[in-house]
Amino acid sequence: MQSTGTGAPDSVRLALDEAIRRTQDYFLRTQHADGYWVGELETNVCMAAEYLLLTHFLGIRNDERWRKIATYVKRQQSADGTWSIYYGGPPDLNATVEAYFALKLAGASPDEPHMRRALEFVLSAGGIPRVRVFTKIWLALFGQWDWRGVPALPPELMFLPHWFPLNLYDFASWARATIVPMLSILTKRPGCPIPESARIDELYPAGRNRTEYALPKPKNPFSWKGFFHAADAMLRRYDRVAIRPLREAAYRAAERWIVARQEADGSWAGIQPPWVYSLIALKVRGYPLDHPVMRKGIEGFDGAWSIEDEETFNPQACLSPVWDTALAMIALQDSGVQAGHPTLVQAGRWLLREQVLTGGDWQVKAKVVEPGGWSFEF
Repeated sequence: MQSTGTGAPDSVRLALDEAIRRTQDYFLRTQHADGYWVGELETNVCMAAEYLLLTHFLGIRNDERWRKIATYVKRQQSADGTWSIYYGGPPDLNATVEAYFALKLAGASPDEPHMRRALEFVLSAGGIPRVRVFTKIWLALFGQWDWRGVPALPPELMFLPHWFPLNLYDFASWARATIVPMLSILTKRPGCPIPESARIDELYPAGRNRTEYALPKPKNPFSWKGFFHAADAMLRRYDRVAIRPLREAAYRAAERWIVARQEADGSWAGIQPPWVYSLIALKVRGYPLDHPVMRKGIEGFDGAWSIEDEETFNPQACLSPVWDTALAMIALQDSGVQAGHPTLVQAGRWLLREQVLTGGDWQVKAKVVEPGGWSFEF
């Protein structure tokens, strides 16, 4: 086999050149008319499972969409009955519990082979008591975990001044947009009934009555875990003596904060967690489904946010056009496309239009910094 002099046989070099050419052609064909690229943002089945649970909590179940979600979730299941959080990854307890619960709520029988395999893994991994806090919160919303087993976050935290340690603005934008609705959810502790057939008591290795719900004590009380455990105990004590007018004022402050920060596409922070929790928190606060904020938030999951075909429905965790466009431009130039190519010029102009030149919450901690960054999303 003849060599090209670069260490690779001619056939390999030709195949590589052809792959590059075809990839370039793909990007040139798939650029949006406005100049950007956006691909599927792959995450895991928790997005689909939590969307199904959200629609049940809000009372907007759609049987056809639930069928598609159930089909999507089942197709993502590994042969061993588990779900992972990335392609080819190891079994993940949180994803498996959420998928299992969503499938049962959608009508799956625990006796089906794929459900039995999932059950066996969950029990072998310690069951529901071993899942993450966010999974426990989802289960508590439907009476499948005890609210005593989640952290306390009173809404009065809204009133902590900016200089106070661990105040709201010490967290990233998506994190604080998740924390604020949680202040209402974790204090109100709402419950949404589910059919008896959807209960997941079988995922408790020792049975629900013999499960310890208190947050586990850290081995080292002087560690960060020890600090947060002590803080949680203090917040729980405060919760028992909270002044009612102050608490109501805190609920209203959190509510105003949430409403003021809804994005134009209906989301919050352009990402799934604060979006779903904000809708739940506003529902708990009494917002009807036809309220403009609720309606825009619910409808926002349709269209570009979700990937739907005749058989499946999968809501993405986020949209990534700025990220995708910048990477596509770099790849095209690295592969030989000239910087002055009309495709790259159009993409560059779109990126320039997407630069954020207005202020935001980030300026609370960076008062002297001028705006000028880019978002991940539209």
